[in-house]
Amino acid sequence: MVATTIRGRELHLGAVIGVARLIVCHPDQGPEQCTNPWAQRDAHHLVLADVQELALPVTATGALPAWKPTPDLVAQVFQQLPAFRP
Repeated sequence: MVATTIRGRELHLGAVIGVARLIVCHPDQGPEQCTNPWAQRDAHHLVLADVQELALPVTATGALPAWKPTPDLVAQVFQQLPAFRP
């Protein structure tokens, strides 16, 4: 799903490839109720805003779902997006 959303290309695994603001998360209500391309059927729909792709992937390690980016990783990401701040 994500690979076809960003320039129709294969994406790196284990890397930050962009940032976005998560503005809404709600249970699946069917495609007629939520047409967001980030929705996962039979799960939750994520509604994203301010999506910014990075020019270069930034290597990231850690385990999901409790992964938290290190300050160094955040600095590397923001170096590519100087105008984007949380």
